[in-house]
Amino acid sequence: MNKKLLLINPVQDARLSLGIVAPIRVPPIGLGYVAALTPSDWEIRIVDENVEHLSFEDADLVGITAYTSNAPRAYEIAEQYRRRGIRTVLGGVHASLLPDEAIQFVDSVVIGEAESVWPQVVRDSESNGLKHFYQGQLISLEECVKHRWDLYKLQDYHTKVHVETARGCPMDCEFCSVTTLYGRSYRQRPVEDVLSELEATDYRNLLFMDDNILGHGEIAEKRAIRLFRGMLERRLNKRWACQVGIDFATNSDVLKLAKKAGCLVAFIGFESLNDECLKSMNKVRNLKVGASNYKDVVRRIRDHGILVAGAFVLGGDGDMKDVFDRTTQFILDSKMDGAQISILTPLPGTRLYNRLKQEGRLLLTRYPSDWKHYGFTEAVFKPKHMTPDELEEGATRVYRDTCSMVKSFKRALNSAVQSRSSYGGVIMFSYNRGFRTFWLRNCWHIKDTRSSRIDDWQPDASLTSRESCDEEAISV
Repeated sequence: MNKKLLLINPVQDARLSLGIVAPIRVPPIGLGYVAALTPSDWEIRIVDENVEHLSFEDADLVGITAYTSNAPRAYEIAEQYRRRGIRTVLGGVHASLLPDEAIQFVDSVVIGEAESVWPQVVRDSESNGLKHFYQGQLISLEECVKHRWDLYKLQDYHTKVHVETARGCPMDCEFCSVTTLYGRSYRQRPVEDVLSELEATDYRNLLFMDDNILGHGEIAEKRAIRLFRGMLERRLNKRWACQVGIDFATNSDVLKLAKKAGCLVAFIGFESLNDECLKSMNKVRNLKVGASNYKDVVRRIRDHGILVAGAFVLGGDGDMKDVFDRTTQFILDSKMDGAQISILTPLPGTRLYNRLKQEGRLLLTRYPSDWKHYGFTEAVFKPKHMTPDELEEGATRVYRDTCSMVKSFKRALNSAVQSRSSYGGVIMFSYNRGFRTFWLRNCWHIKDTRSSRIDDWQPDASLTSRESCDEEAISV
């Protein structure tokens, strides 16, 4: 009888699952690679709590992945299995940065990229010799294993296929844990391998998962151009979204080629309208362009029929109380198709976390349980020029003012016209309303799960009314 491996992607909280934001509801790609490296005589099942209920079925080995805000849930799952005598292994960015914390709740911790050590983990489990820690190494992407798409319930995902063409980032943003864990390396898959993967899937809509599809530097950009041309030459007829740097707008030839190859949406980290904040974040490329030129960036990309979804991080030391109104105005005036608003969050292992800890500005430090608040929707530190409540309320106001039903519909119509695609309008309407619903659900979640942030902290009633937030949520 085959042994059984259960691979689990935990949810932070069922009410706060980003799975409600349909356009970004995608399968957990890392588990598919781990499954592909597991011997064929193992029965494997992937459970993603963002889209299905975890029934705690029996298994011989349980592998769990986690980022920071869902780490407490990952620990709960692991402990339940350990009580049954079932071995548990935890990986992912949080466990990799805090392995001594993670090992208190699991049998084994994989640090770094699991691909280089997973076959050994399985062998050790079979021989009852599982080690406490396995140190993964950065792997070459020249010969990636074939991803196990067959193990996902793809009908539960909006974007059913997402493809990785490169890993890593040579940038060094203060708030990012990627470079803390993996250094500033940048590794690329061969273009022909990526094209063959795209050709093998029947699904038209896909998401490129790279931090930046254009990569970093002239060589990487030329590689991206070869990828786009290859998609055209093979007549793949895909419709795709990607993450890309702000300098995507500087090369009109690249924009034209990307559009012809099927690019529908570009997700760009604008991060802040404040150059002082950009400087403290170490957003070198954004500073080079300058926040004053952001509208021109949006216009250039949209002029080529590619929609723009921007990411903004609020609460930096340079942000005053007017940042919320200025961000709202920019989103609307620039005709940006979608926007994701986040509260600056000091993830463990980052320079931001270490700085705020040294300055005594961290508010929620009852770890590991307080990690669930580190999900980019709560103020877990003391901002410089406003209260934590004002930061949360201001971010909520941006969503309410930019993503109301009427404004979302008007923006979606504009997106459909600009992209010459009714599908583009539908996607951006769903994106904006989904993020608004997600954010407003967080309003009453804070009230339910966080009794105090500091001794005299009292939640703002206008933020945490369950009735008002639920009324907003059902309107999506």
